[in-house]
Amino acid sequence: MSINLKVLWIFYRKLLIPGILFSVFLSFQLGITFENFSLCFVLILPLLHYFIYELRLKNEYHFYANFGFSRLTLWIITISLGIGLKLFAVIL
Repeated sequence: MSINLKVLWIFYRKLLIPGILFSVFLSFQLGITFENFSLCFVLILPLLHYFIYELRLKNEYHFYANFGFSRLTLWIITISLGIGLKLFAVIL
């Protein structure tokens, strides 16, 4: 279990840091609220996933597949993270 979390951290480290930064910059344009930030994050996270892992580093999927994470699984986790944050913002 611990190794799976480390592998996921390796994957999402390339997505979360720029995703959070771009979401903060976009939320400045919309007005700084947690709900605007989460909306920007929902839109930017899958976009970054596509540009980084589908276009630029598409061969890295083999590394994650060796640990049991298929391309579909990683996409589902990415979309779930964004939607989960958005739902959390709506509830608050």
